[in-house]
Amino acid sequence: MALPALAAPEPSHPVSVSVQVEPVRVGVLATRGLPLARQQWQPLMGWLDDRVPERRFALVPLELDALAEAVAQNRLDFVITNPGQSVSLARQYPLAWLATLKSPAGGDNLAIGAALVVRAHAPYRHWQDLEGRPVAAVSENAFGGYLAYRFEADEQGVRLERFFSAVRFTGFPLDRLIEQLAADEVAAAIVPVCQLERMVREGKVADSDFRVLDNQAPAGFGCQSSTRLYPNWAFAQTEQASPALALAVTRALFDLPADSEAAMAADSAGWTVPTSQLGIDRLLKALDRHPLQGPWWQSAWHWLRQHQQWGWGALALVLLLGGHHLLLQRLFNRSQRRLLATRQQLEEKGRQLEQARRLAELGELGANMAHEINQPLTAIANYSQGALLRLARQGQDPATTASQEPLRQALEQIGLQVQRITQTVQRLRARLQKRPRQAEPTDLVALVEGLQPLLGQMLAPLGVTFTLRWQGQPRLLPLDGIGVEQLLMNLIKNGAESAARTNGPAAQRAEPGRVELLVCFEAALLILEIRDNGPGLRMPEALLQQAFHSDKEGGMGLGLAICRDVVECHRGQLALSNLSPHGCLARVTLPAPQQRLEVASHPNPRS
Repeated sequence: MALPALAAPEPSHPVSVSVQVEPVRVGVLATRGLPLARQQWQPLMGWLDDRVPERRFALVPLELDALAEAVAQNRLDFVITNPGQSVSLARQYPLAWLATLKSPAGGDNLAIGAALVVRAHAPYRHWQDLEGRPVAAVSENAFGGYLAYRFEADEQGVRLERFFSAVRFTGFPLDRLIEQLAADEVAAAIVPVCQLERMVREGKVADSDFRVLDNQAPAGFGCQSSTRLYPNWAFAQTEQASPALALAVTRALFDLPADSEAAMAADSAGWTVPTSQLGIDRLLKALDRHPLQGPWWQSAWHWLRQHQQWGWGALALVLLLGGHHLLLQRLFNRSQRRLLATRQQLEEKGRQLEQARRLAELGELGANMAHEINQPLTAIANYSQGALLRLARQGQDPATTASQEPLRQALEQIGLQVQRITQTVQRLRARLQKRPRQAEPTDLVALVEGLQPLLGQMLAPLGVTFTLRWQGQPRLLPLDGIGVEQLLMNLIKNGAESAARTNGPAAQRAEPGRVELLVCFEAALLILEIRDNGPGLRMPEALLQQAFHSDKEGGMGLGLAICRDVVECHRGQLALSNLSPHGCLARVTLPAPQQRLEVASHPNPRS
């Protein structure tokens, strides 16, 4: 017999199975701190819990940078933030904007901007009055505040960082800005629109203690604004939320009544369709803060990759211009070094000639003084010697010898002192005459060519032209080189100054002043002729060649005396004569023996 089937035992109590559902994380920008953010947005989470079945919404209040980081790490399902950050996040991450917060005053939901707040007793009436004053702002990246106000200033050509003495960024919460302003730590504060009015409603500050500069808010808006207004806060979906959940949340937001607790806590009239953010895009691009704007070098690299032929051409052009610049710089530096070296040589040559001229003048002065002094000294010596001779003749009488002895000793001392003075004058004359008297083989061609630059500098201010001509075969001659240089410089300078005079017959002529030097190498003579077209000699030749006689105004009368001394040292002759119809000729004739001297190596410089 078959056994009956056993029935399953009935449970003594019902079994319930609960499924744990992951909460929906909603990140919100906490501009006034975490506690106030929960107070402002937690009622909206309760509304969504009621309207979206079987889901629980968790509020995650975060500050500016922390909210962007949470979106980047996919830790949020939805985001509530201001329009500036909404544009920045949307251009970097896959967000879908579901709704825009309604403004209680209407106005196309434009509710974001900046207010420039000052103390009520402050003397400022417009933003221009704050130049050179410190101000406070929450952050250099905060859209509803610093960025909105900076955009307005940039459009008027003003850089805030230069206009204000300092911009102090206090960070969140926003209430800290008004607190610093109340403590007179700053002259003004750049705060988001309605921040001041919200703190007045909350009883944190008195309305009579502050005011907003340059209010341009539309009529009936309810808050004061120093800038134009931008779209209100936005509600966005991240890629973590499913489309079905996003649709349910969007319906719940649109169903939120304007008089509900969630709408009033958020200082809004509910939610509406997303508002265009084109104005915000333009603002961020103008301030170089747009997330799609890369560094300039990235744009330049992208352009070069697309136009390589132009890039290589530009590079080649830059290298070519750089090489050309370096070449020109090298040539310029070399020319400059040569010019400086030549200038130094000319200055040194001029100093040497000037020194030689001064020493020669002093020597001539000493020679003339010695000559003049020698005559009275000789006379004194003669008188003393004569007196001694007379005393010697009278000294044969013993009676007078004793009485004449003191006189004889005095006369002998006079003779000794005269001899001492004569030796002193001769030593002084020898010391002053620095010009070497010993002749050495000299290349006259090289000597004259070395003087040409110095002559050019000397004659240029006078407006006188200089011409050099040669005759005969050049050869080395036994000359005092320094003395011949002095001789030529003095004679040429005298001729140039004479040709440049304006108070003589040359003033009525149209021809320019000129000086000509002719150098003739003859068999046994060297002839130097210096001609000019000046007014000619105005004093006798013999008188001009004496020291301290000159026909020039302010002249010392030593130049021609020095020339005469040089010529006499070479056993030559110096002659001065007038030319017809005007002008002067200075002719120097020097002996030029050929024996024991070699011929100069350069060709005949005849011109």
